[in-house]
Amino acid sequence: MQGRKPDISKSNVFKLKAANKNQLEVDYGIAAIDLMPFGFSVDEENLWLEKAPELIKLGRLKSIYVEAFAEYIRVVIRLRKWRKELDNDSWVYAIEGRNGQQQKMHPLAGQVNEAWRQWRSLTAEFGLTPASDKGLLGGQSDLINDFADF
Repeated sequence: MQGRKPDISKSNVFKLKAANKNQLEVDYGIAAIDLMPFGFSVDEENLWLEKAPELIKLGRLKSIYVEAFAEYIRVVIRLRKWRKELDNDSWVYAIEGRNGQQQKMHPLAGQVNEAWRQWRSLTAEFGLTPASDKGLLGGQSDLINDFADF
């Protein structure tokens, strides 16, 4: 920046008081409850209340994004349920055919793969992975005005 730095003691700049961190966490939790869509199961509500306050705090969950984030919650719950089922049973099964015994993937494994692809897409949308988080952060380009010389 060019020019001298402003004298803060003589200006109309007000220093903000540090807010009570616990009160902010409560406020984010209340906002998460207010934004929670109807029709969630108990597991979906619990996951929403776990994830939503942090996204609200980061400014990534607004009322217009509720349906997309609700879909993320549903996909995570489905993935957890289906993986548990497959881990308890088996991801593969054997069949006896004219070519002998063959190992086949359980049909639910295909559903898990599709849900995982949906989960991966939605995590990128909300910045829930390290790479997508970096993409959502403002960088140096915010500080440079390319048209300042014109």
